[in-house]
Amino acid sequence: MTNGDVVFYLSILITVLVTLWAAILAVGLLFSEKTRQAGRLIESTPGRSIGFGAFLALVGIGLGIVLLSSKNGLFMLIGWVFLGITLGISLVGSAGLAQVISKRMQALAPTQSALTTLARGGALLIATGALPAVGWVLLFPLQLFASLGAGFQALTSRERFAYEQITAASPQTQTNQQ
Repeated sequence: MTNGDVVFYLSILITVLVTLWAAILAVGLLFSEKTRQAGRLIESTPGRSIGFGAFLALVGIGLGIVLLSSKNGLFMLIGWVFLGITLGISLVGSAGLAQVISKRMQALAPTQSALTTLARGGALLIATGALPAVGWVLLFPLQLFASLGAGFQALTSRERFAYEQITAASPQTQTNQQ
C-alpha cells in the first residue's frame, strides 16, 4: 500500500463522515417534528428503540446485502432500495438523537443558537461513531440501532403535526372569545 492509497482511503472516509453529518443536519432541519418525536422516543424508551432498531437492521441491512449479492439486476436494485430506506429511516432517528444532544448542550451554553448546537450534536455523534475500536464496535452500532428504532416509530406514528393542531385549535379559540 502506497502513500497515495492511504490518502485516497482517508479522503473517502472523511467525505463519507462529512456528508453523513450534513445529512443529519438537513433531515433535522427539514423534518423537525418527526426528529423531535424520534428524540423523545430515544429519551423515554431507549431499550425499546435499540431492540426494535436491531431487528430492523437485521431485516433491512441483512436482506439488502443478501439481495445485492444476487446475480439478477432487479434483485440487486431491490437490495439497494432496502439499504436506502434503512439509511433514510436511521437518518430521522439520528437527527432526533442529535436534537437530544443539542437540547442538552443548549442548557449548558444558553447563548448559542439552536442551529449551532444541532451542528455540534451531529458532529459529536459522527465523532463518537468514528472512534477506533470502541466507537466502531460498541457506540456506532448502538447509535444505529437506537436511531433506526426511534426513526421507524416516529415515521409510522399517527400523531398530528404541530401546524394541524394550531389550525384545528384556532377556530375554537375565536368562537370562545366571542
